[in-house]
Amino acid sequence: MFFENFKKFIFNYGKGQYTKLVGFTIMSLIAGFLEFLGVALIYPFIMIIIKPESIDIAKYIHIDNNIVGGLLLGLGILLLFIFKNAFIIFYLYLQSKFVANWKQKILFNYMEYYLYAPYKLTMKSSPNDKLYVIGTLVNLVIDNFILRVMNLFTNIAIIAMVLLLLLIKFPIPAFATILFVGLAVVLQNKFFKSRTKKLSEVMNQRHMSYQTSILQNINNIKEIKIQSSENAFYKEFQTTSDNLKEVQIKHMFYCTIPPYIVEILVVSALILMAFILSMQNLNDNSMLIASFAIVVAALFRIAPALNRIQSAINSINSSVNFVKQVNEEYEKLNYPICKQIVINKEKLDFKNKIEFKNICFSYNDAKQVLKNINFTIEKGDFVGIIGLSGAGKSTLADVLLGLLPADSGKIYVDNKELCDSNYASFRQIIGYVPQQINILDKSIAENVAWGVEKFDEKQVVESLKEAQLYDVISENENGIYSNIIIGSNGLSQGQKQRLAIARALYRDPEILLLDEATSSLDVQTEKEITDMLSALRKSKTIIAIAHRLSTLKACNKLVYMRDGKIVDIGTFEELSSNYEDFKNLVKLSNIN
Repeated sequence: MFFENFKKFIFNYGKGQYTKLVGFTIMSLIAGFLEFLGVALIYPFIMIIIKPESIDIAKYIHIDNNIVGGLLLGLGILLLFIFKNAFIIFYLYLQSKFVANWKQKILFNYMEYYLYAPYKLTMKSSPNDKLYVIGTLVNLVIDNFILRVMNLFTNIAIIAMVLLLLLIKFPIPAFATILFVGLAVVLQNKFFKSRTKKLSEVMNQRHMSYQTSILQNINNIKEIKIQSSENAFYKEFQTTSDNLKEVQIKHMFYCTIPPYIVEILVVSALILMAFILSMQNLNDNSMLIASFAIVVAALFRIAPALNRIQSAINSINSSVNFVKQVNEEYEKLNYPICKQIVINKEKLDFKNKIEFKNICFSYNDAKQVLKNINFTIEKGDFVGIIGLSGAGKSTLADVLLGLLPADSGKIYVDNKELCDSNYASFRQIIGYVPQQINILDKSIAENVAWGVEKFDEKQVVESLKEAQLYDVISENENGIYSNIIIGSNGLSQGQKQRLAIARALYRDPEILLLDEATSSLDVQTEKEITDMLSALRKSKTIIAIAHRLSTLKACNKLVYMRDGKIVDIGTFEELSSNYEDFKNLVKLSNIN
């Protein structure tokens, strides 16, 4: 399962990383060889110190005095260890940089997908799911799996080189020790693997529940207070937090155990090798001391590497489900269709009319939401799209905006068909006002300009004036540069609505599209907004979607929808006289 998930992750996310991974593999082997060399030189160094006549050092460095030669060899060993450690530190720096860049690239890919992919595809996952992927899942996978895999390979290379030295120098004791330690490590891994695998599954679920609890509490503070539900939501948060803490404690506990087990194994290995070496060198104390010194040095290098290997294996086992999930997430996406596009800033010509011809749309095969929609919007119209909730009004707006592709049918602007190649140009002439107003934690001006890096101050002021909000904003000390709406506080609902209208007007659109924009306003504020729209009608084509008829009484054309179909198109008076259910809506709205 490990290799399958790792291979799939590299295939999905490793584009452009293969060469670097090969480079790190080579550097790991170099690090292992340096460990091999450093430990190997200890043996002749000890022999020269305790038995100078045993090695003719003049053969190698042309120095007659073996003591001086031994000291020089010791200095060389010291320099080798300094170089080796400097190399490993540099390797770890490059590794950290590589992993951080790779993580950032994956996060960029996901954000690119969420921003550039077709809107219908992004609707398949909730905001909580998106936040979990970007804020938690990718970090867990890179830090607890990929980085650990790289560390695992590096330490395996180090141990392999040191064990190779022991096998060359002391084949019988080294083989016996490797067999003993290897068997112990395999049993240890078998013990931990099943537990960390189960832990991974539980931890994944509890991470998501914990994050969901945080978001729902923060996003609904006002409603929670109004309903006096603080205790219930706080208790739920405590429960999800306790559940996550429980698995985190187990995970941290499993991660702390390996060093102590490895310590026992290393001491056992040391005793075993010391016993075998003593039996092999009973008559040569110098050889015994030098052999024992190299064994101690080797085990001194193996022990921390073995600790890191065991910790890495535990972390990898506990992260397998995260990797599986991030692979599944990738397979749901279609990256080729969501690459960044060059937005066409040219506006589409709109001089006469917009035509809907036989538009049909469904979110799935179970139910058709829009059924053969046919109507025309003339330039300068104030068109109202009316109907009860679920009639398909907002879906029709999303189809017009190109967010949702129609299953069949066409939309034409002055006889030019709207398609993928010109929708961006069409959106340049549309100002959109949603029901749910999103406020950026930035200045008023940046909220009006919305995504424009260098905004036009004059245009911001003009937009606020058209939305009848400038007088309120100018009362603040910093005017349009004031940041009084942190967390969406500081403005009334009606003022937020005007801010959204100012945002829509900033680009001087020819069409203003309002999607249930007055549904949450009081009667007085709704009237003020409606009067403002009537004034804008002189220079804009306005499309207003609503289920409150009071918003639409000023429209010159109403499109009456029911169950995804257009029932009729006419004026307010015509629909009232022709349709009893529309007449009942009028009575319910108390419109005289």
